[in-house]
Amino acid sequence: MIRKTTSATAPTPRRGDYRYEQEFVYDNGEALGKRASDRLVKSAAEDDTAFVSEVEFMPLTAMQHATSPARLQEVRVRLKKLARAEVIERYRTAYITGKRLVAGVMAAELITRGVPPCFWHEALVPDDVDVDRRADLMLADLAWVRCWYPEHAKAVRYQRGKALLTGSEAVFRREAAFAFYNGKRPAWKIVGSMSMTERQQWEVAVLRSTPIRKRAKLTDLLSERVWQALSDDLQMKRRTAAFTNADATDSLFRRHRLWCCARTVKGGSPTEIAVRYQQMTGKPISRQAVAKQLLKVNAVLHAKGLDY
Repeated sequence: MIRKTTSATAPTPRRGDYRYEQEFVYDNGEALGKRASDRLVKSAAEDDTAFVSEVEFMPLTAMQHATSPARLQEVRVRLKKLARAEVIERYRTAYITGKRLVAGVMAAELITRGVPPCFWHEALVPDDVDVDRRADLMLADLAWVRCWYPEHAKAVRYQRGKALLTGSEAVFRREAAFAFYNGKRPAWKIVGSMSMTERQQWEVAVLRSTPIRKRAKLTDLLSERVWQALSDDLQMKRRTAAFTNADATDSLFRRHRLWCCARTVKGGSPTEIAVRYQQMTGKPISRQAVAKQLLKVNAVLHAKGLDY
C-alpha cells in the first residue's frame, strides 16, 4: 500500500480565542513528558472537570497492555487471514454491541490495511452514542492520521497536535485523551489544532469541519436519487451475452460508488477518485476507467435534470 501525501490546503482554527490558542501549546521549555501531563491534570482540575484516564476509553492503543505480546501476535496472525469485508463486519458488530476492545482490535487491523474510518460504518450518528464510543471514534480517526500521514506533523501549528503524530505510544494516548477532553471539546477544535486537510477529513469518520460535514450530509440525502436514476438507465439497456443482469448490477454499484467518491474529491481528479474508490471497495480501478464511468454517470444525471 502506497502511503499518502498531505495536500496543500488545511483549515485554520478560529482566531482571537486566547484560551483556544493556549490550550494546544506547551509552556516554554516544556517537554512532551511528565511536566506536560501534570499541567493537563492541573488545568482540568481548575476547570472543575475530571481529566480523562489515558487508558480508560482507548482500546485501540491500550489493547497491547491488556494482553501478552504473544497473545496479541496470535490475534494479528489470525486477522491477516480474514477478508477485508469480514474484518469490517466484525468491527461493526463489536462497535454496535459495545464490545470496545474487540472493536479496537478490528480498527487497528483496518488502519493497517489502509481502510479509512469513513468506510467502517453503514450509518453513523456520533452525537447519539455514549461518550466512550465517541471517544473510540475520535481515537480511530487520530490513529489513522498518525499511521498514514506522519509527515503531516510539519503542517500542524500546535505542539500537542505534532505530538499526536510524532510522539511515543504513551504520548499519543495522553494527547488523544486531552484532545477529546471527555467529549467536551468539539470536533472542529481538534480539526483546527491538527490542521487537518480536506482529504484527511473525508477519510476519517468524525473529525470533520462544518463544511465537510454539510457536504457529507448532502451526499447522503442525494444518494438514493442518484442510485434510482442510474438504476433506471441500466434497466433500459439491452441484455446480451456480453452484458447480463449480473453485469448491469455490477455497473450500478460501481457507478454509484464512483459518484459517492467523486463527491469527496475537490476538483474531481480521476486519480484521487480512483484512490478513494479502492479505499471504499478494496478493488483497484484505473483513472481512465474512472473518467469514462463518471462521464456516463453525469450524462444520466443531466438527462434526469439532476445537477449533482
